[in-house]
Amino acid sequence: MSESTISKLEELKTQTQNLGKSYRELFPKVDPAFVYDLILRLSENSDDNTPIYTVEVFTKEGTNPEKSKERILQTTGTVPAIYDNGTHYVSTQRMTLEMLKKLNDIDYVLEVMGDYTGGASSIGPQHDKGDWKRIKDRSQ
Repeated sequence: MSESTISKLEELKTQTQNLGKSYRELFPKVDPAFVYDLILRLSENSDDNTPIYTVEVFTKEGTNPEKSKERILQTTGTVPAIYDNGTHYVSTQRMTLEMLKKLNDIDYVLEVMGDYTGGASSIGPQHDKGDWKRIKDRSQ
């Protein structure tokens, strides 16, 4: 491999690490893979074709489920299904970075995960609280 190629690979690695740091600073409660996927799909799609995701929001124990459901509805425009004794909310909707940031910034939210669904409907919850953190810990 040429010195130029090695230099470019090192630069790519550094840029990727910086990007990951930015994700964690802006979206500390959101799975970084979700943030990356959303940014990529938003950049590939036109404004009238916002990507559709199944979004899972995990909240603190003791959070009022009706209050959480209403807050998620106000943020995303979609009524979530409620699981795990009112601590796990699942909805399928078009997603923007602004909506994701609002979900991240809700004080009683612990984690947010999302899976691209395209035009397909949700098949319900796919994740458990802590999934993305366990995946991250295994890869280090």
